[in-house]
Amino acid sequence: MSNVLLKLTTDEPILPQYKRKNNPIKKLFISFINHYDRLNRWFGIQESKSDQVWYYGTLFLMIFLPSVTYVLSKLYFGF
Repeated sequence: MSNVLLKLTTDEPILPQYKRKNNPIKKLFISFINHYDRLNRWFGIQESKSDQVWYYGTLFLMIFLPSVTYVLSKLYFGF
């Protein structure tokens, strides 16, 4: 005794469903660009590249200098 769940009555082929390829790197990149543009608009620096360089350069130095100082002190004093 067979249990048939689905019986096809026509001769039409069954087409596979299209699965969209999910690319998480592209999603992350698009999200980063959107946040970058919104931040530039909020600060009013979307038009001026020199203002963007000053803002992001200062932000980079604010994070980079203490972290380099921390790593060098760990290497020098051997903690």
